[in-house]
Amino acid sequence: MRYNEILNIDDTDKMIIELLEKNPEMTHSAISEKVNKSQPAVGARIIKLKRKFLLSEVIGAEFNKLDVKLARIDLSVKDVEALWNKFIKCPYIVNCFKLTGKFNMLVEIIAPNVTTIEKFIDACLRKDKSIVDIRVNYIIDSLRKYVVPLSFEIEKYQDSGCGYFCGEGPISSKELEILLNGN
Repeated sequence: MRYNEILNIDDTDKMIIELLEKNPEMTHSAISEKVNKSQPAVGARIIKLKRKFLLSEVIGAEFNKLDVKLARIDLSVKDVEALWNKFIKCPYIVNCFKLTGKFNMLVEIIAPNVTTIEKFIDACLRKDKSIVDIRVNYIIDSLRKYVVPLSFEIEKYQDSGCGYFCGEGPISSKELEILLNGN
């Protein structure tokens, strides 16, 4: 089965998606020239594709352009749902995925340096008794543009701590400052 059938789109829709993937700022006029459709027809197709969740905007920063560290943390977890619900409030986590296999959860974290990520892993993950195994990989480059959402929520926790119960209790403001600054 082809994407056209699975997604209920035609070749013109696929061309529009490909053009916008390469250049999200491409105008409807420029797209209409490439796909041989009128500008209003292209606009209508774009609206349709957005309603089908085939076009969406990701606001964030290009990982390759930032001087930050991005880690992929694979976790083997006893209770995925419980940890998932804990991670919803965690200001460090950029994204979290449920997986199949031994490592059944994947966490992405972005930080100013490796030390901050390591301290997060020690303070928040290694103390969690539902986590059986942890594997960390640092992402050093990406083949294509990779946009990561930036969470400024972390700054709100500097005075009070994040309130996330890792191990024995919530992270204090002092512990959070150490995590943020890698000291």
